[in-house]
Amino acid sequence: MARQLARRGFLGLAGAAIAAPYVWAQSGGVPIKFSLNLPRNGTNSPFIHALEKGYFAAEGIRITAMDPASGADAMQRVATETYDIGFADLPGMSEFYLKNPDSTPLGIFNVYRTTPAAIVSWSSAGIKKPADLVGKTVGGPLTDNAFRLFPVFFRANNLDPATVKFNNMDLRLREAVFMRREVDAITGFDSTVWLNLKGLGVKFEDISIMPYADHGLDMYSNSLLASRKALRDNEAILPGLLRACLRGWRDAIADAKPVTDSLLKADGLINHQLELERLEWVIKHQVMTEETKRTGLGDIDKVRLQKSIELLAMGMGLPSVVPVDKIWTDKYLPDAATRRVT
Repeated sequence: MARQLARRGFLGLAGAAIAAPYVWAQSGGVPIKFSLNLPRNGTNSPFIHALEKGYFAAEGIRITAMDPASGADAMQRVATETYDIGFADLPGMSEFYLKNPDSTPLGIFNVYRTTPAAIVSWSSAGIKKPADLVGKTVGGPLTDNAFRLFPVFFRANNLDPATVKFNNMDLRLREAVFMRREVDAITGFDSTVWLNLKGLGVKFEDISIMPYADHGLDMYSNSLLASRKALRDNEAILPGLLRACLRGWRDAIADAKPVTDSLLKADGLINHQLELERLEWVIKHQVMTEETKRTGLGDIDKVRLQKSIELLAMGMGLPSVVPVDKIWTDKYLPDAATRRVT
């Protein structure tokens, strides 16, 4: 695959013009549109790396777009079939299924073995456990998965979400609002919030991170989702697509720096060192868990996923519990030996 970079123009997102990533020139292959999570950073750089290295092309796949979107928007892109593949929260699709059973994507490859959703506060605030948030003001974007999971997190700890005041804000303003101390805490993915704050001069010891996973939410998170169109029209290329993505993540686990080098080539405005640290954080805390070490990347424990779905149904007051097979299939996964990572 040619290494020349072709600028794809600009992508409008949430009322602002954000530069779209470079897409390495490709020829031939099945065209696939791929939606990343927002923002484009170390957490999704293995997919960009796989594109640069030609892993998709080697599988007969031509990536025509690899753009970021918020979690809810990434899922919507795939559900409406404007994108073929998305990287978004897996258990959250159960809520979507209840309203849109005929268009709900299917999860086909899990990457985040545990949810990165967390509460971040100033250490001086003394917020150490969920009950410490009662009476406090919590900020977060409506489209942020951690914000949407907050009622589930609170109810899992026998607390009433109504006892907390909420300040909804644009994702791009979250850390700035926190820095101005207009809220007591914010929701977000741990690596996203922490490394964003570090970029603003905050020291790690000055903040407190309360992972949802440590307080009752033993849940899977970001996974590759396939649209109904992809399942219907391009099913044959899905195993190859997963092999390409797996190669990108295997490279990242082996040595994260070349992977964030690919990210820098795609977006010269990123802070390379921060994004390297962000990717290393995600690999350590969300990807290379004990489950991954036992079973490799990609597959899930259906019993564990079902419990995640039940937690969501309880915490969000959903009318019913969705069966796992309505949102997940292991049909296209590479074999266990190929998925094993160390």
